[in-house]
Amino acid sequence: MDIHDYVELIALAFWVISVVSVGILSHVHFKNKRLEQFRITADDLMKSYVGLYNKESLANDQKINRIVNAVVDGLEAKGFKVEDQDVKDIFAKVAKIINENSSK
Repeated sequence: MDIHDYVELIALAFWVISVVSVGILSHVHFKNKRLEQFRITADDLMKSYVGLYNKESLANDQKINRIVNAVVDGLEAKGFKVEDQDVKDIFAKVAKIINENSSK
């Protein structure tokens, strides 16, 4: 093997590394974009359902449970996969919003 063969091997190695890197980075980018869409959709649904259920005369616990169920159903209807940790996060955020609204 002469120097030209080594140069071609190094160029091939760089090409393979760049193709693999582009694949990994695009996967990470689209995953982050999907998570951002999930967050925005969940926030919008929470705000709309809090406004809707605040008009009803229910206890705060009942409001929170109904809002969380409605948000989870809405997210699943939009094609998002909602996991247990997501439900806990939504529950905490809804409880915070309800408590802030009731203290005003």
